[in-house]
Amino acid sequence: MRFFDLHCDTVTECVKQGKSLSENDLHISLNRGKCFDAWAQTFAIWIPDELRGQDAWNYFERNYAFYRDADVAFCADAQQLDLALSGERCAAVLAVEGGAVLMGQMEKLPQIYDRGVRMLTLTWNGENELAFGCQSGKDAPLKPFGKEVVREMEKLHMAVDVSHLCRKGFYDVLEQTSGSVLASHSTCADLLQTMREPCGDREYCVRRALTDDQIRALSQHGGIVGLNFCSRFLGGTDMGSMDAALRHACRFLELGGEDFLAIGSDFDGCGIHADMDRIEKIPQLYTYFAENGLGKSLCDKIFFKNALQFMKSML
Repeated sequence: MRFFDLHCDTVTECVKQGKSLSENDLHISLNRGKCFDAWAQTFAIWIPDELRGQDAWNYFERNYAFYRDADVAFCADAQQLDLALSGERCAAVLAVEGGAVLMGQMEKLPQIYDRGVRMLTLTWNGENELAFGCQSGKDAPLKPFGKEVVREMEKLHMAVDVSHLCRKGFYDVLEQTSGSVLASHSTCADLLQTMREPCGDREYCVRRALTDDQIRALSQHGGIVGLNFCSRFLGGTDMGSMDAALRHACRFLELGGEDFLAIGSDFDGCGIHADMDRIEKIPQLYTYFAENGLGKSLCDKIFFKNALQFMKSML
């Protein structure tokens, strides 16, 4: 099968633990990803909320140096992506999770673009120079610098990732842009509210997820969403099993349509149920979805085609 994952934290986890990207005991290794006929992976460099200014930039640079040494096919445009997918190596797209990497300076945006970054998650959970995250304690529109950044990202053909963003910030992004917006790794807030056995920290899990209204708005804007595998964010019986993932997938499809849903695993960034906590288990998840109501044609879109179409149209 072919697989395109819109989000993982494996690069920063490898740097943190001193492990190789090619072979390790994490959720993703390049060698275990060879189970696919074609594999595209968005690798995010996560910027911790406590880092600001030069510290945030230095942290990015350290992780970027590790990424550039990896045995992957680096993809910064549609032609490179197509070429990489026809080869044997992982087709790698670079993202940054946390707008603090910009240090509040617009000149940093073209600098990360020149390093191959094609997706920027505006916030992590907290507040930064661009906006307010879902755990910042404030639901507010983008800051003036954030609006400026979003508009410039559209000119550069860099995707705006609204994962972790507060509600008002989310809608402000849609007002500032005409396209290239996604929630790379998210789940359904309204579904979590109705589950009989919700996650332990229900309030946070719901804030971190997308409401039905947000899902409809993102779909109508031409964006896509990546299904997050985080056990807490999937909730339900057995906390994040394949069945819980399927329920969230069906909700996204109901509200956004068959061209809207993709995969954003959040591998190596969270706790994931044993059903799907390794890159080599993705074929099992594909089969489970296909045999439980979605079918092969739709699963091909969810697991590969929708993400590929979005990225190629943006690049």
